[in-house]
Amino acid sequence: MDLTQDAKLTWAIIGPGNIARDFIHDMTLVTECKNNVVAVMSNDLGEAEAFATAYHIPYFFNSIQKMLDLASPDIVYISTPHAAHFSQALECLQRHIAVLCEKPMTLNLEQVTALIETSKANRTFLMEGMWIRFLPSIGQVLELLRHNMIGEINSIVADMSYLAPEDAENRFYNPELGGGSLLDLGIYPVYLALLILGLPRLIKTTSLLSSDGIDKSCAIIAEYADSAYAILESSIIKKTGKKAHIYGDKGCITILEPWNEKPAGILVSFYDGTSAKYPCEWEGRGFQFEIAEVIHCLSSHRIESDLHNHMESFRLIGLLDEIRSQANIVYPSYE
Repeated sequence: MDLTQDAKLTWAIIGPGNIARDFIHDMTLVTECKNNVVAVMSNDLGEAEAFATAYHIPYFFNSIQKMLDLASPDIVYISTPHAAHFSQALECLQRHIAVLCEKPMTLNLEQVTALIETSKANRTFLMEGMWIRFLPSIGQVLELLRHNMIGEINSIVADMSYLAPEDAENRFYNPELGGGSLLDLGIYPVYLALLILGLPRLIKTTSLLSSDGIDKSCAIIAEYADSAYAILESSIIKKTGKKAHIYGDKGCITILEPWNEKPAGILVSFYDGTSAKYPCEWEGRGFQFEIAEVIHCLSSHRIESDLHNHMESFRLIGLLDEIRSQANIVYPSYE
């Protein structure tokens, strides 16, 4: 696909929620090529129509098959609840339509494996929307680590929390939708540790479960071959500092609150008492960096990103499966 500043990439959106609204806004900040959303789909046709009207999208549907048949997008952005990701992404890939799917890409390793195999078999682009991988803040942290700024890493401490209304109608408390803290929030600190330290040799997990089996809180300790460790936590019943700390033998890198979005900055504190702070400023939420990577991959005829490739999605969901197993977290309809 030849994508230049004058070329046009056509998108369809499945799941017209708040994330999709931010995604469309940040799409206007992308300069690599012209992006045009031609269709939106929701199980609720009225919701799809309202979204289409608000963002001047020509087509709206409540059927993925009809949307793909009639709108023929180049790529589909999936931002539905977790449980719907697998079937929707698979439908697109089987039709040779590129997919950018919100994290987690699926509920389990078996489903991720099937999507990756289909992507490879059909030579069709597939990427998990792990948007933090493409944020300048995370890029800055990786650059500091490459320059050995804090020396040898010995530990990571990171958490994510959100006070979710304890309501059966809320997706956070719906096990059928993959609810709970781990897949929505815990995935961020787990991914950060994976990105920096790689796969652990050992994981120990505990959780606080609701009567419906929802993980209201999840605490994880990961141990690594070089004696480093990570302490990771997610919760939907308390507020935490939303900072991430990376400790080395020379100092500590702190991604300030909110560490997984646009943080107040990155603070490097050295053990000799000195420090340095790096600002984090950009327009919008930051989805434009993820979109730019998609455009780069499609322009290069790639079926996966070098920055967040299929294997990283495979490793991430494998870790999440192990955590769920230890914490007795079950998604009834998908086990």
